[in-house]
Amino acid sequence: MNEIVNTAAPNTQRSSNLPKLLVIDDEPQIRVLLKEFLTDHFQVTLGSTGREAVELAKKIRPDLILMDIMMPKLDGVAACDQLRQMPETKHIPVLMLTAANTSFERIRAFNSGADDFISKPFEIEELLTRLRSKLKRARELGKVSEMVLILGNLTLNVQSREVNVDGRAIDLSPSEFGILQLLMARAGTVVSRKDIMDVVWGDQNKNDRLIDAHVTSLRKKVSAFDGNFQTVYGAGYRISKKS
Repeated sequence: MNEIVNTAAPNTQRSSNLPKLLVIDDEPQIRVLLKEFLTDHFQVTLGSTGREAVELAKKIRPDLILMDIMMPKLDGVAACDQLRQMPETKHIPVLMLTAANTSFERIRAFNSGADDFISKPFEIEELLTRLRSKLKRARELGKVSEMVLILGNLTLNVQSREVNVDGRAIDLSPSEFGILQLLMARAGTVVSRKDIMDVVWGDQNKNDRLIDAHVTSLRKKVSAFDGNFQTVYGAGYRISKKS
């Protein structure tokens, strides 16, 4: 079993008002420990396979999903890809757990639509902080005054979380949606990687490769955008209408 370093002391209080967290891991010991230490902060539902992740997400509509990558049959990456294909689950933030902390695994996770990942072994306090931060940012990004952002042939609806290019629907992961929303809200100005990290992830210490991977994926998905989507080297990114 992969070691989990516990630095948090659980308490016994429970509340049905807590945000819903779906935890998917094929190791029973990991599931039990995660539920024990997170149940004071979330309504925790457990699953052990990628297929269960998809089925439970449709059923309970969690606020967050914490899912292991390496599982038999349908792994976490394939499950995340399926979640991103369904309207009822495509907006749910997904954090991946992995014992294989390699660039290949990260790229696979990001390409499937994962928002973040955390390596095993990990500290419960670190995990809890990442979960809270992701939940906070997801909620904040949904509370902007402008509910519809339009730039050229690109339209983003904050309330329905829909993105269209020339009237064609584009499926984005929550992190990609957050990045695009931030860039469109600041259209014409350069948005730094640190600003993206802070607004979308709530953490200015994310690896630059994480941002680059999401922006690269986002750029491909909105390639039919009739404006400019620029990388300003050494500064960040800018989206604007064509002059």
